[in-house]
Amino acid sequence: MNRKNKVKWGLATLVSLLFWAVSIGMAVEDNTWKAWACFAFFTLVLLIYFMNFARVVIGSQSVLFTDENLVIVGFFGKKTPIPWNRIEGFGTWKTRYQNQIKVFTRDTEKEIKEMPTAFRRFLARVNYDFSGAIYFILEDMSGMSMEELLEKCNKELKKHQKGNKVR
Repeated sequence: MNRKNKVKWGLATLVSLLFWAVSIGMAVEDNTWKAWACFAFFTLVLLIYFMNFARVVIGSQSVLFTDENLVIVGFFGKKTPIPWNRIEGFGTWKTRYQNQIKVFTRDTEKEIKEMPTAFRRFLARVNYDFSGAIYFILEDMSGMSMEELLEKCNKELKKHQKGNKVR
């Protein structure tokens, strides 16, 4: 993890712990259901935060390259395989807080319609309309720099596209 990410995770940890500590104080002092609901909410937020933090520290990758698919590992470890023959290319998406690799697919409209739930279809549609892609690989979770990650993605895509053309 690079220095920028360490600082970002450190600040997020401090802020999360601060809100959680304040919610404990409110719950003990007020002893109302609203105060306890606030405490429960911040406890849940802290739990989710530490699960993601553990993924980063342990080095769990957000992308796996297999012979058949590019596998994006999402929140809570959900894996989304994308066959190499459906991938058209990659692009970068840089925001103030997060660097990402966009995965461009061949028949995006069809993929959006095939999403398993209405909520996932909605999110995919919003992502596609906003950025032109429905899949993203997060730099922070991959353990590589943005340039290394993009280079590896393009290298794997070329390797698998050549393999598909020969067959």
